[in-house]
Amino acid sequence: MPILCCCCLSSSPEEREPLPVNTRQPCRNIGVFSKEGTLMLKLVNVRAIDTHFSDIAKTFNKQHNDHSAMMRAAQKLKEVSGCAPTASLTACIETMQQEHGKQTKGACTVQVHVEGYSFFLLVKDKKVPDKLKQAQQQVGELSRSTKRVLARKTRLQEMIRSLLQSQAQLEERIKTANPEYLDQVRLEGNLRENIEKISLAKELSEQYDEAARSILREMAQLAGLNPEGAP
Repeated sequence: MPILCCCCLSSSPEEREPLPVNTRQPCRNIGVFSKEGTLMLKLVNVRAIDTHFSDIAKTFNKQHNDHSAMMRAAQKLKEVSGCAPTASLTACIETMQQEHGKQTKGACTVQVHVEGYSFFLLVKDKKVPDKLKQAQQQVGELSRSTKRVLARKTRLQEMIRSLLQSQAQLEERIKTANPEYLDQVRLEGNLRENIEKISLAKELSEQYDEAARSILREMAQLAGLNPEGAP
């Protein structure tokens, strides 16, 4: 799966205009996405359309970063619990419950609590071991990043849907704004290329959303709630 990390609009020198870019990861137009994971979109020389492209790329970038943070937190939770990288979150929590239960004479003092779209690891013990403190931190980060992934999906999908449904109108606006035939050919090519990349970004966004919802369902089940009622 391609990894997308920041937004950028690429152009030839005559097409460039000031647009925000993540300077920590230089943009290079390599295939659909850059080697660094940058979503590359070309300018079409119509400011309103270019701004829309830029907004989509920035929103996707934020969701991608949130998804990456979510996956890192899940992986660190597995490391803290001593589980394999392929283990489920359920296995991680149950392992810690069993280990801590042995230390507290079988009492179940490690529990997952879910409140709306938030969840946290509750340790009912006066002195929380360092291992469980680390687990609580990772569950907290997992909860925050999961919520952010879900929150960005709706806005991003609406922006993309609006753009994909108006492709014919976009082509006409580009022709009107750029009367020279060669400019029209080049910029319409840029538009088609952008549409292809955004369609892929849409699919990835949906995958990120489903991954976040899967985590919520798993946490709901661990908390003893009906997973069917989870988002």
